[in-house]
Amino acid sequence: MANDSPALTSKSQFYDNTMVSSYKECPRRYQIRHKLGWRSQGTAMPLIFGLSWHAGMDAVWTYAPKLPSGELADIALMQFLETWEAEGMPARPDLEQLEALGNRNPSVAHEMIVNYIAARGAMLREAKLVACEQPFAVPLPGATDVWYIGRLDKVIEYNGQTLVIEHKTTSEYKKDGGFKSLYIESWYSDSQVKGYQFGGAMFFPDLSQVWIDAALVHKTVHDAFRFVPVAHQQPLLQEWLRDTLDWVKRIQGDAERNYFPKNESACIGKYGACPFLDICRTTADPAKLAGPPPGYILDRWEPFETLGLAKLIGDKKGAEGADVPRS
Repeated sequence: MANDSPALTSKSQFYDNTMVSSYKECPRRYQIRHKLGWRSQGTAMPLIFGLSWHAGMDAVWTYAPKLPSGELADIALMQFLETWEAEGMPARPDLEQLEALGNRNPSVAHEMIVNYIAARGAMLREAKLVACEQPFAVPLPGATDVWYIGRLDKVIEYNGQTLVIEHKTTSEYKKDGGFKSLYIESWYSDSQVKGYQFGGAMFFPDLSQVWIDAALVHKTVHDAFRFVPVAHQQPLLQEWLRDTLDWVKRIQGDAERNYFPKNESACIGKYGACPFLDICRTTADPAKLAGPPPGYILDRWEPFETLGLAKLIGDKKGAEGADVPRS
């Protein structure tokens, strides 16, 4: 990297896939969550299970070369439960709690971990773990001190390739193949994956692909796992970069005029109502409220803390105007 590349500081402006996607869906939703810092009380069960699964996978990929399968599964489950309990979930749910939890519970997680280690055994032993939970921040060309940020679940060297492994859990099940086709196909045009390839390659120049490591969460099927390899050529990454910069400029424009319009077509979506629908139904400008209304809490997203970006200051730096890395 060039020595005169822009430096990452605590005053830099940060945008990640969650923020940009939230704005794309509805600017008002972006305002409430990312400008005002409000969110609904409680955490959605799929997110809690996903966070816990990630913690378990950290243990699996870190200790796989050193431990037999049984011990590895025990440590991974311990890591899963640590995150699970931190989110207020019971480690040993009773029958009533199990019914309420549904498929996403510690017993299912344990079965999944054991089967995952068996299914990925050879790869876990042969792959070299280069980085675990690696944060990245790269400057967006065409903007001043604006950075695209994220965190890579795993970076590995395997069969002569440098790969990003991204763990995902889903309940999108079908009998033939385990996963619904639309779920698998969705990753080939996913903006988050393009951002991982773009940002990751700035830190790992030999990065060739992003592999989605999909794990099915199901009541009875606990051994459905699938890699979805994704590699975009330079023109598509350049397109992603232009689009992302354009969306960021729109966000900045709305922030300057202090008005984020509603997209009323997004109030009810595939997974139900927007979590901020009650706010939008009762006020024309959430910014004029004294604080979060009942049912919501102040929980600002802090990228330095959440993604561990502080350790990047004075370390890796991207180069403004750098070419998009080729796959």
